[in-house]
Amino acid sequence: MSKKYRVALFGITVDTEVFRQNMAKLGVSASTLDKYINKTPVVLKRDLRLADARRYAEAIINAGGLVNIQETGEFRETESPPERSSTSSDQDFALCPNCGFKQKKEDLCIRCGFDLSSSP
Repeated sequence: MSKKYRVALFGITVDTEVFRQNMAKLGVSASTLDKYINKTPVVLKRDLRLADARRYAEAIINAGGLVNIQETGEFRETESPPERSSTSSDQDFALCPNCGFKQKKEDLCIRCGFDLSSSP
């Protein structure tokens, strides 16, 4: 059996407007973000494997969020983790060749500032 984890938002570490802009780059809508900010602390994602929870938390931290990964139980052997639903195709995302961060297509990597428009 593997353990389940969730990612909870406890606050933000940067200016609210900066956090909103960074989260928008990750694909979070303004209305959803308002709910997160107004209801803090709030669970952002549930039923994740540890590696997925760490990747998710890292993206939120890089956007300026204060998050925590919490163990919530175990997947039964017959139960598999929920499939990732994708509202955007992989063509809408870019992988930074400098730091490996996956984000919505932009000219610059939001994690390290690498110029993505110059990469092949």
